[in-house]
Amino acid sequence: MPLVSYAEDMPIVRRYWRTVFGRQHPPIGPALTVPNLHDVVAALTRGAGYSVVPRSLCSDLLAAGRLVQLDDPCDGPLNTLFLVQRPGSRSNPDVARVHDALRADALCWNSPPEERQNA
Repeated sequence: MPLVSYAEDMPIVRRYWRTVFGRQHPPIGPALTVPNLHDVVAALTRGAGYSVVPRSLCSDLLAAGRLVQLDDPCDGPLNTLFLVQRPGSRSNPDVARVHDALRADALCWNSPPEERQNA
């Protein structure tokens, strides 16, 4: 089955292979390279092959049965995210409100799902 990636060097695919399978990368390179992760998901829904994509981009398609999860590792790769803003933009009340809401919500992100529902 062809591998679909958004870059020839397959950063997300390589990270997944290294973490889950203990190998640097899959045995073949991408058969199809597209400009971004949204295009990877679009190609997958059209049957172009397989790939590694963030759950946030495909959860609705998985739930609808338009994509199928091929692997469910106990310890998948960690994707570190950074909350950033332009210097000085905190004085904007909308930016401050989003910042404060994200910081408050982030306190329970590592909690089990049943605890998050009650938070």
